[in-house]
Amino acid sequence: MTDRARLIDEIVAKLGDRRLVWFGTRGDDVQSVAELPQLSAVFSVINSYTSSDHVTAMSLEEVSRKRVDLDTFSVDDHPQDVMVGVLRSAIYAALSGPAAVLTYRPSEFLSAITFAKQRHASYLGIFAGMQQAFEHKPWVESAVAKLGLPRVPWHYIADSEFTRAHRLLYDGPVMLRRSRTTGGVGFSLVKSTAELENEWPSASEAFVSVAPYFDDAIPVNVSGVVWPDGVSVHPASIQLIGIEGCTTRQFAYCGNDFAAVVNLGQEIVEDIESAVRAIGGWLRSQGYLGAFGVDFLVCGGVPLFSEVNPRFQGSTRLSCDIAVEMGLGCLLLDHIASFLGIHKPEHPSLWEISTGAPPRAQIVVHHTGDTASAIDPTNMVDAFEATGTLLRADVLTHPDLDTDPCATVARLTVDRTVTRYGYELIPDFKRIIPDLKFHVGVSAAMARV
Repeated sequence: MTDRARLIDEIVAKLGDRRLVWFGTRGDDVQSVAELPQLSAVFSVINSYTSSDHVTAMSLEEVSRKRVDLDTFSVDDHPQDVMVGVLRSAIYAALSGPAAVLTYRPSEFLSAITFAKQRHASYLGIFAGMQQAFEHKPWVESAVAKLGLPRVPWHYIADSEFTRAHRLLYDGPVMLRRSRTTGGVGFSLVKSTAELENEWPSASEAFVSVAPYFDDAIPVNVSGVVWPDGVSVHPASIQLIGIEGCTTRQFAYCGNDFAAVVNLGQEIVEDIESAVRAIGGWLRSQGYLGAFGVDFLVCGGVPLFSEVNPRFQGSTRLSCDIAVEMGLGCLLLDHIASFLGIHKPEHPSLWEISTGAPPRAQIVVHHTGDTASAIDPTNMVDAFEATGTLLRADVLTHPDLDTDPCATVARLTVDRTVTRYGYELIPDFKRIIPDLKFHVGVSAAMARV
């Protein structure tokens, strides 16, 4: 019996007669736990789950006919929206009997539902208000600094001391960042005092994080799970950032290359694992439990801590696929098990996972137009299919939806490495991207005008 099979057996026994219900960003992200017979309902913001006829599935976009930009949309910002109300009612119905609820990212929306259903519904996550504290980057960075880990040297500059940022420009371009960011939104690269003044964010906190811009840094992402008795570390990837043709945002998340990590070398990968374990230990000391992610910038052979993501991530689906193929407990299973009181099983080292994993990468393509549109990604998928490397095309938008600017058009998974440094694709794929074509028509909303 594989490590994965043993963990599944323990989870099935612990869940018992409770239905497992998922509420997440994308429906397909839950696929790796479809082996659990208790999985019965999948709710999501986009990308309705369609892999099983035995699972109830609904997405917000299915009822609203609108695909939103996940990096700027939050269900918590629309509590009175009629379509959010339809989704809320469907989740209430799914929790009418014994259930356990799993989520991609804690939200006030789901916390309210689970409090109202707590007589028979267990919530396998942390309270949304608590999770929001861990999304405050300066607080987390200040704690990580006390761990002695190499890190990006952020300076926290009050609006009233704006001229301090001028001095940092003497050594070259700098990054500006809000205290809460996601998917690359909330970052600005500035190269002059004029740009600094134009780009300086206006925030209620009245301060901004400023750091040197490392133009040769390799962005690396790792997921882990905090258990009551330890930390498990999951496959690492080089992140795809701001890929031309896939996004209009300079620092937007555009996918992950798990196959490219071995090129960093064993010493760097081992340093990253040690840092993830130390950060996971700090998270546990603060009451955190479950899945998290850590971003690093590898500069001159040194992995600098960049940020913590206290949730599942865009890399989760493919990370879990790799674990399934290797017979290991995946991120989702480990997260569930950590909340069910199961003891943390042994995992291979991050280097062993990286060298033993099948070559996998995913490219996330966003709508690069400036208006909501009806999009058919069929031609784009065909272009990737013609390379002979495409394993899966999912999270696909379709012409019946109004796809917002910067919203996901497709997630394309291939069986080889696609990047060296994270900011551009290797020639085989770089040649495809400028030629990507997806049919763009007038949105349904515009057609009604």
